[in-house]
Amino acid sequence: MHMTDDALLTATLSRVAFLLVFLTVVLSQPRERFLWHWLAALIGSSLGAALMTQFPDSGEPGLALSLITYFLFILSLVCSWSGIRLFYRRRIDPRLLGAMLTLPLLLFAVLDLCQVALNYRRLVIALVCTLPACLTVFEIVRPASERLFSPIVVALAFTAYAVALAGTGVALALDLTLPTLEAVNYPSFAVDRVASILVYFGYIAMAGERANRALRQQAETDQLTGLANRHGAQRALNRLEAARRAGAGNPRTGVLLADIDHFKRINDTYGHEVGDSVIVAVAARLRGAVRDGDVAVRWGGEEFLVLLPATDATAAQVIAERLRDAVIRTPINAADHDIPATLSIGIAEATSEGETLSAAIVSADRALYRAKRQGRDRICTDAAEQSDSDTLIRSTS
Repeated sequence: MHMTDDALLTATLSRVAFLLVFLTVVLSQPRERFLWHWLAALIGSSLGAALMTQFPDSGEPGLALSLITYFLFILSLVCSWSGIRLFYRRRIDPRLLGAMLTLPLLLFAVLDLCQVALNYRRLVIALVCTLPACLTVFEIVRPASERLFSPIVVALAFTAYAVALAGTGVALALDLTLPTLEAVNYPSFAVDRVASILVYFGYIAMAGERANRALRQQAETDQLTGLANRHGAQRALNRLEAARRAGAGNPRTGVLLADIDHFKRINDTYGHEVGDSVIVAVAARLRGAVRDGDVAVRWGGEEFLVLLPATDATAAQVIAERLRDAVIRTPINAADHDIPATLSIGIAEATSEGETLSAAIVSADRALYRAKRQGRDRICTDAAEQSDSDTLIRSTS
């Protein structure tokens, strides 16, 4: 693990420069815990590279200098791994984190006290550093709830790190002579420089991509209920329409349009804050009644839209009944009032015969108004034939 002073100085300065750039990213998003872990990783690698300039050209450094330097590099890799886990919203066991940071150094110290050859002590460090590099790659490539492009760059960089560290470990294990060992190490140092640049820019790109996605999600989310809003619904409609045109899976899509009955009366009796609480409670019960993959939307006011991919009208009616039952089963408690609530629901189905989802929503809307005309607290499906009075009643209701 020998390196020229010029190479170490260049590596240190480059890390410090990236560290300053990354610090601005962290300060712009201070609540993101993964950024602080990555900042600790950058600080660790920068300080570790700086301390390596104090290693003697020949012989071995003192135990204290070795332990501090190796700890900083291990800290860098472990914090990179923990930051990736936090980025993907995965739990971190503090005990595992502590063990990954301390056990390698204890082992190195024991080997030093036992006067084990320097190459074999360094072999332990190389192998230990390979582990978090491999774990970081694993965390990125394993299935996640959201797929981003920027982590691929980081995964490639840590793959290069793992290969370089493993190559150095093999060289140390074979106890190669100094010229041969340096021939193995110098490519590793080149990999380190390139990989470190990829990692640092990859972290910035990941933070930016996550922030942009969060802003887009915020723009597509109803702030009161947490459901999708009309903008989010439009993206879901476009996605489902594209899948239907491509012939992916069952082309039938069920559409539910639900409305809280007599909502104006609730607002007039209890006030708008209680009315908002009722909307939030109904949205929560709706979210619990739909399936994974369904799209629940606050369509406007007290209206809710649910898109049911790969679902025909019969199956949609079962889900609608489950939703209606979830609302009427228990009164909604708001401001110390138990408020009974019911839903009127209209059902329609977009088939493979050319009907668009937008047209199906219009059909579900007609069915919803039919449910209201027939007395509310019921489910109606769209009918092919409509009387002329439908339009008149709707326009005057």
